[in-house]
Amino acid sequence: MRDVTGQPFEALLLLHGGAVAGLCYLLLRIVRTLSKRRWVTHFCDTVFVLIGAALFSGYLFLANCGNVRGFLCASYLLGFGAAYALFSPIFTRMTQKIRKK
Repeated sequence: MRDVTGQPFEALLLLHGGAVAGLCYLLLRIVRTLSKRRWVTHFCDTVFVLIGAALFSGYLFLANCGNVRGFLCASYLLGFGAAYALFSPIFTRMTQKIRKK
């Protein structure tokens, strides 16, 4: 078992993973918003779930060989929420400008 000195670095790594997942969600939201077809929405949601699961498991494996810990899950969700809150207005404006063209 590892000691606790590496836990802050593990949390920061999962925080970064959550931020990457948040940016992927925002990119897929642009595609989903611009398309009027329902199957595109379902496809983008499915792609996001697969990307999010792959990112979570990959970052978790990098952080501590795949051991699921509560604070790591919270760090991932916090990173996702922070990226979404910070970049959502930018992506919303981009989508509105693309729609006007």
